[in-house]
Amino acid sequence: MYLNLFTSFMKVGLFGFGGGLAIVRLIYDSIQDFASITPQEFTNFVAISQITPGPLAINVATFIGNEAAGILGAAVATIGVALPAFIIVSIVSRMLDKFQNNKIVQGMLSGIKPATIGLIGAAAVTLTIPAIAGEGRIGMGIIDKIGVDTAAGIGGFIQNSPVDIVSILILIATIVLIQKFNKRPIAVLIVMGCIGALLGV
Repeated sequence: MYLNLFTSFMKVGLFGFGGGLAIVRLIYDSIQDFASITPQEFTNFVAISQITPGPLAINVATFIGNEAAGILGAAVATIGVALPAFIIVSIVSRMLDKFQNNKIVQGMLSGIKPATIGLIGAAAVTLTIPAIAGEGRIGMGIIDKIGVDTAAGIGGFIQNSPVDIVSILILIATIVLIQKFNKRPIAVLIVMGCIGALLGV
């Protein structure tokens, strides 16, 4: 088990070009052998990882390692995912000046850049469906408290919609606040989390 944890997360660390959200799909596929996590649960964990210290890959490795084999499993998985980057960066930092103008190296980097965008797109697909079309609907608690008679139409629309209307509004508001108004992502995450908490009671 420990060897499998180490090798699986070492692959994530070794081939996780772009880091962060670019390797979400790679992480999700890699952890299926160790933990039965639904897309909804994985999306929740990614959301938590965005507002907790540490990189996503490290957080996931620690969590899955602990679920699969306790504290030692968490340590093994975490070391596995972090070790490749430590080794590669140590080597590259010594050779960067010598090879930074090398055509082969430049070509390789040029090929990796669009692939990284594709990985981020795959992450978006993996996370979008559970985020906006999950079983729960944000705001139903408030609607229930308002009363069925006064909000039956709105409540029925939100409950029966194939997508979570409030989640989509939060998604759009987040993009606008960050892209158009240059608000800090962590501040936006906290505000949207508070809105979700208020609507979820």
